[in-house]
Amino acid sequence: MFTLNDLFDIAIKMEENGRDVYLNALGKAGNREIEGLVQWMADEENRHKSWFEKQKSVISPSGRDLNIMLPGVIKEMMGDNSLSLDELDLSEITTPVQMLETFIMFENDTILFYEFLEAFVESEPVKAGLHKIIAEEMAHVDKISAMIQSLKDGGD
Repeated sequence: MFTLNDLFDIAIKMEENGRDVYLNALGKAGNREIEGLVQWMADEENRHKSWFEKQKSVISPSGRDLNIMLPGVIKEMMGDNSLSLDELDLSEITTPVQMLETFIMFENDTILFYEFLEAFVESEPVKAGLHKIIAEEMAHVDKISAMIQSLKDGGD
């Protein structure tokens, strides 16, 4: 059985993975504007991680078991690589557009997981904070998408 705190631990790991990938991507894009976006996103992931860590004490320190088959659900929802971005080999990504498209996949996986997580959050203030993070993750996708379009329009 899993507790809500266990799910928040997964969210924390997702944010850590995202931050690490973004930091590792700095300097590899060859584009100052993309590097600024990537640094901003790393900072956002770090802020989200801190929020999830703080919520763990609010939601239920003792934790109640959630009667769900979590590993199968996550694997089905998230695919094989979303929780282990460590396996992402940036050297195999040859263009800034490919890098940004990879980031969109990660952000979309994160949104799906947080929407799943929302079903188990009972605290209205925590739920409101989670909604805010989901909206911010969606804004990340929008910014990355705009950057991709800008690169494509510029001929990259």
